Amino acid sequence: AKSQSVIVQSLMTAKSKGKIKGVLGRLGDLGAIDKKYDVAVSTACAALDYIVVETTADAQACVAHLRSNNLGVATFLILEKQRSLEGKMREAKKTSASAGGAPRLIDLIKPAEPRLEVAFYYGVRDTAVADDLDAASKIAYGGNVRRRVVTLQGQLIETSGTMSGGGSKPRGGRMRTRTAAPDLD
Repeated sequence: AKSQSVIVQSLMTAKSKGKIKGVLGRLGDLGAIDKKYDVAVSTACAALDYIVVETTADAQACVAHLRSNNLGVATFLILEKQRSLEGKMREAKKTSASAGGAPRLIDLIKPAEPRLEVAFYYGVRDTAVADDLDAASKIAYGGNVRRRVVTLQGQLIETSGTMSGGGSKPRGGRMRTRTAAPDLD
């Protein structure tokens, strides 16, 4: 986590000095979610640590910056390449009647800007959130279509039928926890 913050900080500094452009920041910092769902989103969205950039050229410039400064490796989420998900995201929003009354994680995230919603959709897709593992199992396996479901405690049921969870301390803190979307600087 410390090396990731050094990478993001370096990229944002380079952007402010005009050396690179199109860097928006770490995905988890570009949106907010209610504290109740912190563990769920931190578990279900591996992409929260990805760095969001506008274009492929911006990602390439960032990689060159990391390489020339020997800062390490980062994964970049390129907004222009996510446009194909926008239609799927809108369609899913229309047709996705909450399974078993469980909300979708994407509907709980407040992006800093509307155009960033597709980046969060890339990370969570139509993952439902359940209060506990029993409710999650009913949602995941109860209908005609298997669903990806995460519990508030961080247990995750994938559409393939695999389940993950356990450990003494659930993972949280990978996304801002606020009631309103953050401001982009």
